[in-house]
Amino acid sequence: MFITRENKNIDKVASILSNSGVLIYPAFTIYGFGAFLFDYYANRRIFALKKRDISKPFLVIAKEDFILRCATNVEKDRLIYLLKNTITVVVNVSFEFPFYVSLNGTVAFRLANTPFLDRVCSETPVTSTSINISGDSKPLTDERLIFKRYKNSVDGVVFGRVVGEQSTIVRLEGSKVTVLREGYNSEKLRRFCDG
Repeated sequence: MFITRENKNIDKVASILSNSGVLIYPAFTIYGFGAFLFDYYANRRIFALKKRDISKPFLVIAKEDFILRCATNVEKDRLIYLLKNTITVVVNVSFEFPFYVSLNGTVAFRLANTPFLDRVCSETPVTSTSINISGDSKPLTDERLIFKRYKNSVDGVVFGRVVGEQSTIVRLEGSKVTVLREGYNSEKLRRFCDG
């Protein structure tokens, strides 16, 4: 297993992902499992690692231009505001995505909002889901515990800073924002929706 720090060895991290690798990485709010978006094999491995029901899709971390190309039936300025505030936004999409990130023609997106995520997503978007086992509510952030639990299960671990709180998730249709889960930046979201 390859271990590195955020913003180091990016070429090696990209190589792991390009070879159907599964990575643990800092997804800004919490640590996430991730793989390249269109890598079916690697994403199936993540479901097994999490013991997650296959009907519960992952979110997609991507660059702004990719998200804007995919999203339909949304007010673009509102979408950009939400994404830039580290909010996960569920939107209708203009083409078919793999089952492991799509539900009823929608995909949950987060913006690649750190230098590390921006560089990793320059090749292709990545999937993301918390590294805790399904049903565990508290995010796992202790580096020693992460290493101990997953040293024989993933292809690489990137350690870095995380907020330690799950992201807020909203559904955006047109200009209507529906909160699905409160988390990081939920207070800012409330002010935005009330204003």
